[in-house]
Amino acid sequence: MDRFDLPVMKRILAVFFATCLGLPAAQAQVEVPSWTYQNALPDSRGGRYDDIKFPTLNEGWVVSTVGEIWHTADAGVSWAQQVNKVGSAFRSIAFQKELSSRGQLVGWAGTVFSPGSVLWETRDSGEHWVDITHRIEGIVPAGVCGMYSYKKSTWGVGAFNGSPTMIKTTDGGIHWTGKDLSDVAGALIDVYFQDEMTGFAVGGSGSSLDGNAIVLRTTDGGNSWQKVFQSTRKSGIQGEWGWKISFPSKLVGYVSVEYRANPNEHDAKVLKTVDGGLTWNEIAVKGSKTNLGLQGLGFVSENLGWASGRGVTSVTADGGATWQQLPAFSTTSGEGQLDGSMNRFIVINDTLSYGVGRRLYRLSGYGAQTVANENYEVPHQFDLESSYPNPFSESTTLRFTLEKTLPVRLSVIDMIGRKHRNFPEASLNSGTHEIVWDGRNDAGQKLPPGSYILLVDIGTSMEMKQVVLLR
Repeated sequence: MDRFDLPVMKRILAVFFATCLGLPAAQAQVEVPSWTYQNALPDSRGGRYDDIKFPTLNEGWVVSTVGEIWHTADAGVSWAQQVNKVGSAFRSIAFQKELSSRGQLVGWAGTVFSPGSVLWETRDSGEHWVDITHRIEGIVPAGVCGMYSYKKSTWGVGAFNGSPTMIKTTDGGIHWTGKDLSDVAGALIDVYFQDEMTGFAVGGSGSSLDGNAIVLRTTDGGNSWQKVFQSTRKSGIQGEWGWKISFPSKLVGYVSVEYRANPNEHDAKVLKTVDGGLTWNEIAVKGSKTNLGLQGLGFVSENLGWASGRGVTSVTADGGATWQQLPAFSTTSGEGQLDGSMNRFIVINDTLSYGVGRRLYRLSGYGAQTVANENYEVPHQFDLESSYPNPFSESTTLRFTLEKTLPVRLSVIDMIGRKHRNFPEASLNSGTHEIVWDGRNDAGQKLPPGSYILLVDIGTSMEMKQVVLLR
């Protein structure tokens, strides 16, 4: 048998069986790590810290709803306030890895409850921040609740309290355009992109927050969006919407759901995907029965994550199958973890994560298998893009870029591990390459419709993409 059939195949199938069947994998049983309070950043005064980004390992920013922007240049050891703008409720922040001509970081901060002043920019690592709302061409959002950067593109969405709008720049912030998305959403709150073309936005179907939670997907960089999921409300819940999105791997992702009111005390819930965002399911957060559901959400691996907000924080170590509520951190006793107002968790690398709510918290020394934050380049030998089109009926193309000459092999398996197609191994030069799969097996027969996994192996590394075959 070839090298896919034993260790690699077993590892992949263990993950898929655990996630797809909703069962905790035996090897996934881990000790849940603890978050530590970081008093170097003062507790938020009267509001909370809503977002955090670390564009480099040392430099990071935190924004708050009381008009503050804080900066660290020493990986969080100390923090300095850069902006204190009363009336500007900063909710989101994003930075691009590309630097300005002076070698300084370029970034943006979005606000809510600040009509006419929703987008701020720095081009000198935060030394100066200026309002650039007037540079948005087209539709100007009522607020920018979530932002995400990938290479030279940055997207923002909002607002939870206004018309659903997406803003986008593809040239490092020189030009911004705003697009109305009221044809597919009633409100937008967070956004995430897997690459320059494929992304997700979450929010609600109702314009007055009286609808259902929705997930939107784009495969053309945000030019068009399709609704791929809409939740089902339980009795008594007056409205719900997706609040934060977290993708700990390329296939597994989560969305927190907030409620308008929950008088019947239903459990809080999250949405989960195990196929890269093509389909989503609702998962109850057992034991979390707050009146307003959840806000903050963060996963450091496919199975280990936290869902918080509205007074209760819960942790799961088995992908949402079971949950445990955490005692909130007390500044008096120093005991407990996190607070009930958590709004954003970020993964810096495999051993470092941050979370913000009323305070700043740090998770370090934990060797989880994670996807690096978009601002960090991890050592790699090839980049694998999402296949296109996906879903497909005739053929799909898998594009990848090699850093050097390497042996490359592609296999196609189904969701229960049966191998259907082996492409001949080939030694390919550095650069971009494409492999086309026509939906057939090694015998040339058309395979039945369903989900399949494309495995690309270069000997020392392997990546996979899930595709859906239609007929």
